[in-house]
Amino acid sequence: MKKVALITSGGDGAGVNAAINIIAEHPDINLYGFNGGYQGILTGEPILLTEAVIHHQTLGGVHYVQTGRSDLPYTSEGRNKLKDKLKSADFSCLIVCGGNGSQKAAQRLHEEGMDTLFIPMTVDNDVIGSDHSIGYDTALNKLLDLLYGFHDTAANMPGRIFLVEVLGGASGNLALESTIAGAADLAIIPEYSTKLSDITRVVKQKLANQKSLIIVCSESAYENKNYKAGQQGVSFDIANAIEEATGIRVRKTIAGFYIRAGRPSFRDASLAVKMGTKAVQCMMKGQFGQMIGVTNDQVTATAYQDLKGSLNTLHPQTVEVAEYNHKVIIEGR
Repeated sequence: MKKVALITSGGDGAGVNAAINIIAEHPDINLYGFNGGYQGILTGEPILLTEAVIHHQTLGGVHYVQTGRSDLPYTSEGRNKLKDKLKSADFSCLIVCGGNGSQKAAQRLHEEGMDTLFIPMTVDNDVIGSDHSIGYDTALNKLLDLLYGFHDTAANMPGRIFLVEVLGGASGNLALESTIAGAADLAIIPEYSTKLSDITRVVKQKLANQKSLIIVCSESAYENKNYKAGQQGVSFDIANAIEEATGIRVRKTIAGFYIRAGRPSFRDASLAVKMGTKAVQCMMKGQFGQMIGVTNDQVTATAYQDLKGSLNTLHPQTVEVAEYNHKVIIEGR
């Protein structure tokens, strides 16, 4: 019987319960969760995730294991404390569900002697080496609901500009994908120009040919250093510049944390079950130091040292569609 620890780290992501459930159900695994992410390993008590604890809650929006953020695993001292605590309690493996920062921490712990597996869970969908992360599809579906409402209001009250700020960390995935699928007019994302002069120029060009405008703005679409990834409100500065250039009031909305949790979409629930199953298969084979990710619609396990790529994880075909249909701001055009 394997004694396995599990944490969720960073932001929350709808569907992760399905991954946890499939791991906990395996007859050869005793799965324990620590609330509070990496910090919770030191400050909390492990919770045995038995069938009685998790049964019928697989599709719930409240995590079996509460998440948290911590700088603990980014120092040698912190990692030693984590390893000592886990090994003294006879845990054979730590499963980490989280975003790109949590992934780096899991890799460092593994390199320093603690067996780990990593499952991507973030609405930002910015984990290196995986096409999708748990929670991303649910967040996109919630954004689509918002955009449907803006389209109705734009039709009922023409002559207005609507600006929606969405999460995404340092990635424009959420903003770009929701713009394409939600028939918005423009995505302002960090991978393309975020200069206020470029934004106002493109907005005026579009307004010359249509009665209203729906813009989706990533939280990291900032031109200056007053903002950093994860900080909200950059869209208000962009809205002020648009109003000054056009003379039209901008109706601002920050989607914020509404999109992060809740009941998972079909895709997130299905993906989480597949990722959880792959994690179990790795444990049974003694294959640790792996990220359970998605490549070409297949759930795979990739050794940390073989992960390639950068945080620029925009899908090439989505980029092609956005550029062809003038949904992004290309500097000088």
